[in-house]
Amino acid sequence: MAKPDPNDGRPSYLQVADLIKKAIRDGEYAPGDQLPALGALATQFDVAVGTVRSAVNLLQDNEVLVIRHGRGTFVHSDLNVDDLAVPLSHNQSGDNGEVLRLLREISDQLADIQRRLPVQ
Repeated sequence: MAKPDPNDGRPSYLQVADLIKKAIRDGEYAPGDQLPALGALATQFDVAVGTVRSAVNLLQDNEVLVIRHGRGTFVHSDLNVDDLAVPLSHNQSGDNGEVLRLLREISDQLADIQRRLPVQ
C-alpha cells in the first residue's frame, strides 16, 4: 500500500484518508468489509496511529467508514464507490479544521515520544 507523499502540501491524515479511499475504489475493501486495526494501518502507511485515527474519523464524518466501538472499522455498507474519486481537502475537515489539525499534530508527537520510551 502507498504511503503519504512528503512533497504533498496536504496534512498526512488527508493523504491517508485518500489512500484508504483509493483502496476501496480499487476493490481492496468492499462495502461492509472490515479494515485492519488502526495500528496495522499505521504500520502500512508508516504514520502514527493518531494520523490514521484522524483519517478514519474524517472518513466516518464523510460516511465512507463506520466505526463500531469494540468491533472495528468498516466500509459503509451503503457506500457508492464511484463517489470516492474526489481527493479530500482542508475544507472537508469541517469548521474546526485548524483545531483538529493541531490536535492531530500533538497526537503524532505524543505517539513519537511514546515509541521512544523504554518498555517497562
